[in-house]
Amino acid sequence: MGITRYGSAFRPGRSGSRRHNRRTQVRTLASMLGALALLITVAGPVASEPVTAVRPGEVSSGESAATEAATLAPSSRGEIDPPRVRIRRNPPAGVVSLGDSYSSGLGVGEYDDDCDRTPQAWGMLIFSDEIAPSDRQLLACSGATISDVYDQLDDLEGGDGPGERLITLTVGGNDIGFAGELARCFVPLVGCASREDVLADRIDALVEPLRQLYLDVQDAAPADTLIVGGYPLLVPDPDVRSRCRALTPLLSTEERQMIRRLGGALNEAIEEAATAAGVQSAGSQLEETFDGHEACANEPGDWLHGLKLSWPASADEAAALEAELSADLEEDREAELRWSVVGTFVRDSFHPTVEGQFGYAEAFTRVWSQPH
Repeated sequence: MGITRYGSAFRPGRSGSRRHNRRTQVRTLASMLGALALLITVAGPVASEPVTAVRPGEVSSGESAATEAATLAPSSRGEIDPPRVRIRRNPPAGVVSLGDSYSSGLGVGEYDDDCDRTPQAWGMLIFSDEIAPSDRQLLACSGATISDVYDQLDDLEGGDGPGERLITLTVGGNDIGFAGELARCFVPLVGCASREDVLADRIDALVEPLRQLYLDVQDAAPADTLIVGGYPLLVPDPDVRSRCRALTPLLSTEERQMIRRLGGALNEAIEEAATAAGVQSAGSQLEETFDGHEACANEPGDWLHGLKLSWPASADEAAALEAELSADLEEDREAELRWSVVGTFVRDSFHPTVEGQFGYAEAFTRVWSQPH
């Protein structure tokens, strides 16, 4: 079954949209240019070669939850025939996707709005044979924090979907500023390893706000089932995959190890909050599902993009963006170029590819199939 554009499946949140700062899309990267130039030739698009993955959604009552592996083969139009996963539990009546860019679909392109929502987001693919597009809500928004999810809840509470829906939620990474800290790793002479303690403290402080959010989501939709998710460990263990063309030029072994430790700590915090709130978490399943498919070389087996560069589509667009940047910059032009350019130029970086969207769907399907 190919992926199609769902149209009515999108019910954008009234207050969920967060506009990207287009000021950052300039052609001249100042002090960043030399560093990023090293990666232009190694961070190309993922080749359209077969990738083993799994497809959630085929229910087979009384059978085991074993995976039936098959092959994903993206066509020239970006369509895929996903494999199948057998589960014991009946599928939900609908799916509501809350949270941040790891639920909105950032990473696959063809975004429908400023939230980077896309019909190829995993929340639109999970249980694809059993749930109609009209019974899905994609409210997740790129850049969302815990406070933004409360805005998304306003739309969830006003929904007309049936009870016993599956509500999915990924949030927490933006609250600790993980993307900005990760960008430090790619800035020459700056590095990020020294920031581990700062981020660890932020992660520890997340547990209680997350617990309260999970309780509030359940209060908003008491007839539905909430499953919360963490994040894949973004980069491979350097002891297992040491040579990564999309990482190695600027990301040290020490920094890769730190990124994995912090990713694991964030998933543990999400798990702790979920347990305290009485909901299920897909954190460990995500780590297992993406093991061996982390960002590394932008090859077909990688389900996460490595450092990915994007440029203005035309000279006119580049000139317009430069003019916008010049008009908006404050006195510290060099600092603005160094720190804010990174966000948009690499915004798809370390986010799931099309194959990665199915990886997320698989992990959440497995949690749904477990007794709770």
